Amino acid sequence: MTRKTLKIAIGIVAVMLFALTAGVVVASTKTQTGLPEYTGSTSCLGCHSDKFVSWEGSLHATFVTEIKSIADLPLDPTGIDPELALEVAKAKYYYHERFLAPDLKTGELFYLGVEYDPETNTYIPFDRKGVSMDANCGGCHAGRDYQSGMRPDLGVNCESCHGPGRDHILGKGDPSKIFASSDPNLSCAQCHSGNNTTQGGIRYPVGYRPGMTLDQIEGFTPVKFDPNAAPVPMHHKGAVGQVAVSAHANATNRLIERGETYLNRQECIYCHSTSAGLQIADGKPFVAATDLVNDGVSCVACHDPHGSSYDAQLKMEPQALCLSCHSVARGGEPVKQIGTVRAPHSPQGDMLQGISAIDVAPTKGAHSEVTCVECHMTGANHLMKVLLPEDVIGTTTKDSCSACHTNSSAESRAVYLEMWKEAIGTRVAAAKADVAIIDAAVKANPNVLGEQKAAYEAARANYWMVEKDKSNGAHNFEYAIKIITKSQKDLSAIKTAIGK
Repeated sequence: MTRKTLKIAIGIVAVMLFALTAGVVVASTKTQTGLPEYTGSTSCLGCHSDKFVSWEGSLHATFVTEIKSIADLPLDPTGIDPELALEVAKAKYYYHERFLAPDLKTGELFYLGVEYDPETNTYIPFDRKGVSMDANCGGCHAGRDYQSGMRPDLGVNCESCHGPGRDHILGKGDPSKIFASSDPNLSCAQCHSGNNTTQGGIRYPVGYRPGMTLDQIEGFTPVKFDPNAAPVPMHHKGAVGQVAVSAHANATNRLIERGETYLNRQECIYCHSTSAGLQIADGKPFVAATDLVNDGVSCVACHDPHGSSYDAQLKMEPQALCLSCHSVARGGEPVKQIGTVRAPHSPQGDMLQGISAIDVAPTKGAHSEVTCVECHMTGANHLMKVLLPEDVIGTTTKDSCSACHTNSSAESRAVYLEMWKEAIGTRVAAAKADVAIIDAAVKANPNVLGEQKAAYEAARANYWMVEKDKSNGAHNFEYAIKIITKSQKDLSAIKTAIGK
């Protein structure tokens, strides 16, 4: 028996043992082998042990946890109200501070009349006793399709995202027999799209299988978002809908518009296409002609569905994650100064930290210690748009600035941002005009700059850095105003030197 065959055999035995002992419903069509269509995550362990081990302790895997002893409870129930104690004693599972018990015949999970209050560290009555958790939340949180009754695992399991594993196992690991994609619309969307309507009380897409799009599910209407409107808090996990209309989703298109040269630059496509980034990170060279997928920056560019040690299953610490694309060094050692041949790409991180401009001293600003997500993900919005003070004036909604600026009004904050925008914007426009004048002179006479060539390239690069930052001073007004003022001064001197 080969090593691979042995792994598969171990996986199949594990599936059968799991199905016999798990105490949950596994209702799916069987083949002549007796192997159910949905085999359970344990069957993946033999060949995908690294992914399984990571997933096993993840938020996805532990949405619902089994109660085997008092140690699995958030609080020892000894001495609590007798009625609440009785409810806790009935509990088989713990989920979001609430307790569940299965129907003995169907396995359907129902809420019990008790919940844990972490703020007071006590058990309190829960008013949804007898309500079906499966009918409301089970498809996403408890691994159950309400239509088929399938539940090989609790929580978000391997087959929740990759589809049923039986044919993949019987095909000896045939990759065409299992679903895998970086496209969030074909997997993540089933739980992270929100729902405007219900299907008989069910809030998730009944009958969904990875690889399907949500428009194939009758009665399920994902929440739609306006990319031009002020971001709003997500409607029950509408992240995929927000990403779909964000600049992140359009990232690959921006390279496609620039042509094959940019698509084949590994340093460009790494950030502009999730599938390409994953391929390059795996040590495989990317060739646009054969490998290009127009997937933009999707969920798995930032999140690891198999689990991680960071919040929200992020791949790294949030600020480092943003700077891995939104800085000149793209997550590497910060550059001492920007280049002069072409405009610095995505210098937001450099501007925020107050570094990398040419012959301008590093300068920390008022916002240099603020992380990207604190402003760009207000209300957990995945449009990555700042909720500006002007967007909330006259409403009870809090803008992105209010978390830190607690003693000012939205009106006063709007005034400050407008002042910064005007101060930076007018200077950038003036520098841009000077660059155009000098470039026209160079086009007419390539040697016109003479000894001023290096000075011009540095001044132009500094102007580019402020323009490409696109924050109009919000990231670091102190540094931006120093950079653009120096650029203007140097460009003016160069114009004078060449007689313009």
